[in-house]
Amino acid sequence: MKNVSKNTWKHILDKEYISGLKRGDNHITEAFFYGLCNYLLNDIKYSLMEGRIDYDELVNELYIYLSKDKWHKLDLFAGINGCSLCSWVTRISWRYFLKQRMQLLGNICVEDITEVQIGNTTDNLSYEIALDVKTTFDNMPNKRYVQILQWMLVEGYDADEVAAKLCTTTANVYNIKHRAIVQFVNVYNAC
Repeated sequence: MKNVSKNTWKHILDKEYISGLKRGDNHITEAFFYGLCNYLLNDIKYSLMEGRIDYDELVNELYIYLSKDKWHKLDLFAGINGCSLCSWVTRISWRYFLKQRMQLLGNICVEDITEVQIGNTTDNLSYEIALDVKTTFDNMPNKRYVQILQWMLVEGYDADEVAAKLCTTTANVYNIKHRAIVQFVNVYNAC
């Protein structure tokens, strides 16, 4: 959990969450995603995504999904028959992530990444760098991150092109790229 105290988020009413999210209240947004949705997103992370997608990436995906069209999805919450916002978000989040699972996990295999080339040189240093990059890619647990780095850093696609391929926003591509680089560095340093 980020800066959300374990009890703060429990005292926020459903209507306060909805209005706070719509007006961009940072405290409410953080309490929503790192308090109210904490169990839900961790369950999805480990049960559905097999621990291969970072919590913050799930937050980004859910944020983009819910905030689309000025948070229109929140207008659909009616609270009928005692249904809480948490229960409602759980239902729609599971549906959303079930549909997005293959895209988020990445439909690529390490074998699909043929060869990494650094520039047009063929000297030993370039070969060793390419081999290190390939080995690091092979060892990275999140193959979606590998694909993002492959597209952007090796093949030269820009963020807009990658966003179109992933059906997401350019801003989210930059967030994913950042986490991919962090994972790349961690895996590289561990080898």
